[in-house]
Amino acid sequence: MHLKIEKLMYGGDGVGFIDGMPVFVPMTVPGDEVKCEITEKKKGYLRARAVNFVAVSSNRITPKCEYFGRCGGCQWQNIDYSAQILWKQLILEEQLQRIGKLKRPNVLPTIPSPRIWNYRGRVKFHTDKNGRRGFYAVGSHDLVEIKECLIMDKEANGEHNYFTQVNSLQNENLKKMIAGLARSLGSKKALELYCGNGNLTFSVSDLVESIDAFDSDKRAIAEAIKVSKRTNRQNIRFIAASAASALEKSAKKGGDYDTLLIDPPRDGCKKLPKFVSKIGFRNIVYVSCDPATLARDIKELVSKGYELKFSQPIDMFPQTFHIESVSVLSG
Repeated sequence: MHLKIEKLMYGGDGVGFIDGMPVFVPMTVPGDEVKCEITEKKKGYLRARAVNFVAVSSNRITPKCEYFGRCGGCQWQNIDYSAQILWKQLILEEQLQRIGKLKRPNVLPTIPSPRIWNYRGRVKFHTDKNGRRGFYAVGSHDLVEIKECLIMDKEANGEHNYFTQVNSLQNENLKKMIAGLARSLGSKKALELYCGNGNLTFSVSDLVESIDAFDSDKRAIAEAIKVSKRTNRQNIRFIAASAASALEKSAKKGGDYDTLLIDPPRDGCKKLPKFVSKIGFRNIVYVSCDPATLARDIKELVSKGYELKFSQPIDMFPQTFHIESVSVLSG
């Protein structure tokens, strides 16, 4: 069938429509016109593969990496970077509308990455029984042996056992943004969940009276405490505990925090909406790496009386569909 690709979806595929039915086609770019064949029929959508191109999008470029299309690490090397960051803004907006049920979410233009190649400072290679190292192929556990990864920093490390941001230069921009928000929101007493080794904690500690930072990873908390002592941070309490228990304890106490800073993993924080009204945060700063779970949580927070002020996408993962964002809600 003949299909014009109209948009990109979270997950990386291009999408066209046939009689209103969405058709997901990997490795396509909005503006492409393709002849494609259906590979899978699902309830409400179809999957297809491009057989040949009738017309090529003005945003389509030649991928730099010889493994692109086989390796599952990157999905958008064939898309001009200016289009990548535009679509990250549009996808985040679409998720907040569709899943979050927000009519007009204020999604700001994506902050581009200072470096779009060789940016990734933390990687995890897979090794097969023959000792070959590489990444998994698209949609499988078949190994693609990699000699050189073009998004990997030359000094990349996989040695950390706890979570750290992979894009160190963009992470500095994220920390500055969070510090700026702490200042502009007038935060005094902050609660932080999923603090890791204090990546964001230290950036706001000079701007608040106190911050209690929780993470369930004891190794990350131990590292944070070491840094805190070495730098003589008197107003930070790092505590090894889950987000759920931190929220529960704060709710029982009545909570005297005015600001919540949260940076959860991809599955978000389902427990958060249950406790927010008991604690009474004035502001919530939600750092997310998954727009779908962000939208789900924001929907619930809005039902508890919070208002989404804005969402700011920040590109931590050039050449991929992954979307990092910072959202600010006020109650």
